[in-house]
This record gives sequence, structure tokens and C-alpha cells, in this order.
Amino acid sequence: MRSLPTVVGVDGSAAALDAVRWATLDARLHRSDVVVVSAISLPRALTGVGILPEPVVQQSRSEIDRILDEARALAARDNARMGEITIDTVSSENSAVATLLELSDTSRMIVIATRGLGGTEQRSLGSIGFAVTTHARCPVTVVRGWTGESLDHESRPVVVGVDGTKASAAAVELAFDEAYVRSAPLTAVHSWSDADLSVGVPIRGLEWPANRPAAADQLARMLQPNVRRYPTVSVRPVVVKDRPVQALLDHAQGAQLAVIGSHGRGGFAGMMLGSTSRSVLARASCPVTVVPTAGRRLVRTTGTSNPDVA
Repeated sequence: MRSLPTVVGVDGSAAALDAVRWATLDARLHRSDVVVVSAISLPRALTGVGILPEPVVQQSRSEIDRILDEARALAARDNARMGEITIDTVSSENSAVATLLELSDTSRMIVIATRGLGGTEQRSLGSIGFAVTTHARCPVTVVRGWTGESLDHESRPVVVGVDGTKASAAAVELAFDEAYVRSAPLTAVHSWSDADLSVGVPIRGLEWPANRPAAADQLARMLQPNVRRYPTVSVRPVVVKDRPVQALLDHAQGAQLAVIGSHGRGGFAGMMLGSTSRSVLARASCPVTVVPTAGRRLVRTTGTSNPDVA
């Protein structure tokens, strides 16, 4: 069965074209068609009453068409080398955020870049990226500095953060599927404590050597359902005492993808992105996928990519 489409947002920037390359590869692996989206975002109040000159409107629309044509041609070239998928384009006169969030209701994945036209590399996620990763109904991948060169899927791991929450469970499920389609190993990182336990007075009963075996057992239990579902995926469990952000960033070095839930321990579905998610998105050196608890995950919507799973 064909998967739901993979949607990638473009704005004419080089970073957005990297996102197109990543989205095309990921879509091929998941047998998903690609929809390339760009938004004009002209003020409707002005265009509706004719205040904004028509030549300006037409110029903006022509520029969007050019951006979409360039992105579609790039996706088509990569697709010709890798396999056959359908590539469509969508031009919207709504805001980029509104357009992508609407499409997230019927998409397998939304793919965006960390920055766009006129942007500079910053230690924070842009406003569009923050809004989309916070509110999208499907997983969102934020692509940073990815060109696809020298990518060895079978040696570079997929990394996932595991904390036992529902959002984390959704992230683990997707991470296993991503590792499976790439024939890649999976590194599952679990932090025993969100707090920095190196600060303050040691608390009796919370010594790490004594608690590490229990933390490892807990991680094994959280992974077990997907270990059974994906028996061919090689899993490396990692338990650390504290500072989950740093642990995830360390293991993301050299990884091909990091997968995280939208909210961590203590978070609620209606809240903004959790602090760990925000930090990893802003600082990771590889593409990062944020998985919402209520998102339309591939394994739940159209069946997993794993043919051995019913």
C-alpha cells in the first residue's frame, strides 16, 4: 500500500533545497510520493481590495512558480537515480505555517529546513520551524546542513531519545521504522534523570552505580515491543545518569537522523515543545524528526514499512 505523501516546504534558499533532497530520499525509502510546497503569503486585505498593485501580485506568484519548478526539478533528478515516486507541487497564498499545518492532517511527514532566505545559522529554530514542529499533526523533520554526499545508510545510526512518555513511545516506533528502511543500526538513549545530578548535595539512594542496572532494565522494557516488531534492526541501548540533551547531542554526532518526542517527562499535549526537544532541534548536527503523540504516524495510518509486521 502506498504511504501518505511526504511534504517539503521550500522558499528558494539553498537550505530548502537540501530539505528537498532529504525528503526525496526518505520518501523513496517509505514508498511515499513527494509534495513540494511554497507559500506566497500576500496580505489578503490588500489584494482583495486592489491596494496591492496587480504587477506585484503577479511577480510574487511568478517567483513562487520559479521556486517550485527548481525544487521539483531537483527532486526529479534525485528520484531518477533512486527510484520512481510521484512529485507534485502546491502553491499557497496562505502563510507558510498555516499551509504546512493544514497539510499535516493528511501527510506522512513534513520536512523543512532550519533557515530560509536571508537567514543565518543561529542557535535557535526559526519561527516557522518552531510553529510547525509544535503544532503539526504528523512527524516533522528539520534538516540542517544535509547534502546527501557520502551517506552510508548501513553504517550511520538512527538515534532516538527514550524517556517512557507517550511522545517518546511514538518517537521510538518511528525511529525503529526509519532504521529498518535504511538497514541502519539504532541507538536508543535513555537518561535516568532530567536534572543535572552533579550539582548540589548527593542524595542517599540516588547514587548512579546502584541505580544504573534498573535504568537499563527500564530502557529494555520500553524498547521490547519494537524489538519484536523489527527483529532485523540492530539496537544499541544507552543509559546515562542525567543531562538528556547533551547525551542526545553527543550520539547525534555522526548519526544520519535523530528522532525525539514533542514533549518529555512532565509535559502535556497542549504545551509548546519541551525543553529537550527545543535544545536538540537548535543544536543537533544531523536532521531531527519531532514526533507528536497524536500525530499520524506511518505505522498507524497505512501500515508499517516492515513487511513482516501485520
